[in-house]
Amino acid sequence: MIQMQAFYVFLGVAGLLAAVFVYTIASTRRARDLDYHTAYALRRKLLYVLLAVLVVGLGMTLAKTPYPRDKDIPEQVVFVVGKQFSFGISASPITNDDEYLAATYSTPVQVGAGSFVEFRVTSFDVNHGFSVYDPEGHLIAQTQAMPGYVNRLRLRLTQPGRYRVLCLELCGSGHHRMRGVFDVK
Repeated sequence: MIQMQAFYVFLGVAGLLAAVFVYTIASTRRARDLDYHTAYALRRKLLYVLLAVLVVGLGMTLAKTPYPRDKDIPEQVVFVVGKQFSFGISASPITNDDEYLAATYSTPVQVGAGSFVEFRVTSFDVNHGFSVYDPEGHLIAQTQAMPGYVNRLRLRLTQPGRYRVLCLELCGSGHHRMRGVFDVK
């Protein structure tokens, strides 16, 4: 699993940083004269190395972001409204409570596998977190559902199955049961 690999990398980097701190603490126990010119040269080299690592890391990861470019036109639009304590997910706009109830208790919206989908997410009451989980339970995207504002979340969903939507923003006493689903076929 990629999460475990990332965790092991984190542990290695954290251990390395801890070793550097221990070395620094041990090497500064006795007083000695400091050559400021050498210290500043070392500091400058360290800054350049750190910047190079950050630029390389950015270059390696930026192209792998899951979000399409703005010029791409979505093949399907899915409308989402959050309201305590569920999500109304529909293929047509949801503008009032009756449409919200119909979207909440109807059959799940169907999205074509591999299609480029835009979720238009808003809320009728308070802020909610709209988070999309793939059929294996991995978080793949999230945005905020806010009253009076529509956030657009664009995704290309390639894996068929039932996708779950959970709220990631504490929105009240029923937050833990705020869910929704849609199917990718």
